Amino acid sequence: MGGSWTFLHPNLKDMGAEVIKIEARPRPDTMRGYVNHHDDLGDAEPSRLGAFDHFNRDKMAISVNAKHPSGLKLIKDLISVSDIVIENFRGGVLDRWGLGFDEMRKAKPDIIYLSMSGYGHTGPYKDYASHFHIAQAMSGYTAISGYNNDIPVVTGAWGDTISGLHASSAITMALEHRNQTGEGQYIDGANMTCISNVMTTAYLQQTINGDAPGPTGNRMPHVNSYLEGAFKCQGEERWVAIGIYSNDEWIKFCNVIGKTELITDPRFSEMESRSENWNALEKEIEDWTINRNVDDIVSLLQKSGIGAALISNVEDLVKHDPQLKHDNFYKSVPHSDPDFDTRVIENTVVKFSGVECTIENASPIIGEHNEYVFQEILGLSPKEYADFKEDGVFF
Repeated sequence: MGGSWTFLHPNLKDMGAEVIKIEARPRPDTMRGYVNHHDDLGDAEPSRLGAFDHFNRDKMAISVNAKHPSGLKLIKDLISVSDIVIENFRGGVLDRWGLGFDEMRKAKPDIIYLSMSGYGHTGPYKDYASHFHIAQAMSGYTAISGYNNDIPVVTGAWGDTISGLHASSAITMALEHRNQTGEGQYIDGANMTCISNVMTTAYLQQTINGDAPGPTGNRMPHVNSYLEGAFKCQGEERWVAIGIYSNDEWIKFCNVIGKTELITDPRFSEMESRSENWNALEKEIEDWTINRNVDDIVSLLQKSGIGAALISNVEDLVKHDPQLKHDNFYKSVPHSDPDFDTRVIENTVVKFSGVECTIENASPIIGEHNEYVFQEILGLSPKEYADFKEDGVFF
């Protein structure tokens, strides 16, 4: 429900998996409840957030009452014919329902069961509540985010993305392990450790230099060989990102922008001195960019072999970006919500030679695939399905 595994499911679906989302209508996926630009939805489907569409594209969705004995049995039956179970409840919740790993491998000995929580299911933090910004704070990432010498900045669900990618790799390895041995796997994942795993530079700075890094803005002070920054351009909120990674590139850059005097200026003549005099250097570069069109700047620098890019906003990406259009990154797909004929969402990003990978449908509404899953996959007769529905098993 929400959280890091929403970033995992699209990866599995893009690679060919059939993904079934299990919810309960009284308490559905929390992401369904996040609504943009719809103040009064009334009885409308609560599935209007663009992120929900993206993370749940091409999935099937069922809504079943897990508190009903028959509903719980049907969930177990579904797991028994599945390859993978993914859950991100707090530790112990599914065990109390009889849906934990130990119980599920009785029904399917080679099941791959992946649990994700803020801190894992063992250790001193195992019972802590967590959401994306809590795990990011605990991992140390929030402490290094923001402007130099300023307060830490909460950056959004970046950590959930990282955790989902780690989980995708873990499941792939577990599937290969099962192919070789016939054994299932229990995978205990934690947002905190997944986020910590990509903070290697900050950790090395502490363990080797004894220096705990803090917020650095657009700078990379621990890498004196790099010059990276964001610079204001002509127009409202137009910025260019520029990266220079060697003295040769620095000399080339100074020649291109017509500021050759900077080459011999002792403040900027070497990479280390440029890092030490970053504020003065930033002003010199921005004096050149501030009255120029960002597209002209990017074109000029790229033609000279210097890394530069528009700092794109969402409108740039959706309406104007030629690379995303070339890659068919956005696709119009049908949606089952009666208020929408189609939704435009992100397409698959993986590309294989000889195989077309593309999405076919937007996110499902709650319980959209109940009949298909319970009748076609689990083999209930129409009468059995109707009786269960009448008895409150299906919402």
